[in-house]
Amino acid sequence: MTFSRFQNLESRPGYSNPPEREEAFTFCVSLKTARYSWVTMPGKSQSVLQSPGEAYLFDLTSNHRVSLDATFDTVRIHIPQTAIDQMAHEKGIRRIGGFHSKYFGPDDQILYRLAHTILPAIENSSEVTTAFVEYIGLATFDHIAYTYGGIQKGSRLSGGLSPSQLRRACDFIEANLAGDPSIVALAGECGLSMSYFARAFRVTTGMTPHQWIIQRRVARAKSLIQNSKMTLVEIALICGFVDQSHLGRHFLRVAGRTPAQWRREHI
Repeated sequence: MTFSRFQNLESRPGYSNPPEREEAFTFCVSLKTARYSWVTMPGKSQSVLQSPGEAYLFDLTSNHRVSLDATFDTVRIHIPQTAIDQMAHEKGIRRIGGFHSKYFGPDDQILYRLAHTILPAIENSSEVTTAFVEYIGLATFDHIAYTYGGIQKGSRLSGGLSPSQLRRACDFIEANLAGDPSIVALAGECGLSMSYFARAFRVTTGMTPHQWIIQRRVARAKSLIQNSKMTLVEIALICGFVDQSHLGRHFLRVAGRTPAQWRREHI
């Protein structure tokens, strides 16, 4: 699954090039109002007024084009059929043969909020963890599988990780805080699928893997600030943050004070 931001900042004549045909689907989630003179798809062509929060589903096995006279700002979610099959298998649900929408451009506030949530990762991927992006991907698949894939909502996972699985996951996170521990790697440590692990981890800890990683990075930073003479820049890098300002933002949110204030209070 790929998240991208597409913008057209000035009106221009002509049409977009048709995308390469593939067994995949694209959801275009509008961030601002856009008026297209024409959107062409197999069997029909129409003008479209796109409002924020509407989600437009395109099947990439067929060609489609849009007029470039509209200024637009969209988050596009691209998901190949192979990824749909893999994620459905991990969730233990039947195969989803494709996505379908009753209307072209329905209002989808959940997908709209997920699009806004992923924007920081699109704009500056170095400041978010892989686990955060993976978790948004899982949440997105959950939503589109039930909304556009014809899957009936059934029983949800109620059990969590076993004590030994939780210990292995936490040990792996501690050993890789300076890097970027992913849900895929954590799930592998526990012998589970990524989808199952992400839900079970939250059931057990009350946090997503991304939230846990940030909490542990801040905890390590607290210890280093209090017990070493390293600079905040050095501590930020050792703890897996991009730079001092990245450390500062998360530290303030978790600890309620800046790293400098913490140092003054504990030395």
